[in-house]
Amino acid sequence: MPSDSQKSIPKTHQKPEKELATRVKKSTTRPSLKAPPLALSKTAQPRQRKAQAASKSDVEREEPSLYGPDIGRRIRNLRHIKGLTLKDLAVRTFCSESMLSKVENGKAQVSLTLLHRIVHSLDITITALFSESRADQGVVTRAKERSTFRIDAKGSRLERLVPPNLGHLLEGNLHILEPGGGSDGILMHEGEEVGYVLSGALALTVSGVQYLLYAGDSFVYRSEEPHSYLNPGEVTTRVLWVSTPPTF
Repeated sequence: MPSDSQKSIPKTHQKPEKELATRVKKSTTRPSLKAPPLALSKTAQPRQRKAQAASKSDVEREEPSLYGPDIGRRIRNLRHIKGLTLKDLAVRTFCSESMLSKVENGKAQVSLTLLHRIVHSLDITITALFSESRADQGVVTRAKERSTFRIDAKGSRLERLVPPNLGHLLEGNLHILEPGGGSDGILMHEGEEVGYVLSGALALTVSGVQYLLYAGDSFVYRSEEPHSYLNPGEVTTRVLWVSTPPTF
């Protein structure tokens, strides 16, 4: 007879080897410390998009634009102050009445070329359209205090180096021209202009002759000569531009 030690263990007390191995593996596996990414709730997502849109619109409002909705209304108000009819202004600016009407009613964008003719006819500066003329700000203007506004649909903008003041004899601006941006046509007005290309390239046309300028080049011409300018490159162009009398 087999001894007690040789008696077989009942099957009910035996554990299959696979089950034991699985249990050991599970017990020795370390839990992951990475938490699953938190998904925004359906109500939180619209709030986030709304906040981003509001933030973007705030930035856009800080920089006035020639293409803003108020430019036409301001032109119409100043025309009325000067006692001019729409036909009078059309004759002075060599523009059709229908086009001017669309500009004043916000149904068409005004080009920089046409805007120069409008402000010249109204005997004002572009500054007056944005109601920025105010008392002298002093001798120094800090970088963060300079007023700026967009001058074309490409996103080009102008930073004022001389505070907008009707008493100044000089006008100094930093023209920041995006690729393809520029005057959008030929300009002619009273005065004289001088400029220095800080970076990028500038295609300047004066009296039908085009000049290609690069960083370090400068220019000077009488403003009565038909002139236009364009950034022909693929990078932003910066030009220090000084003129007299003020037109912007």
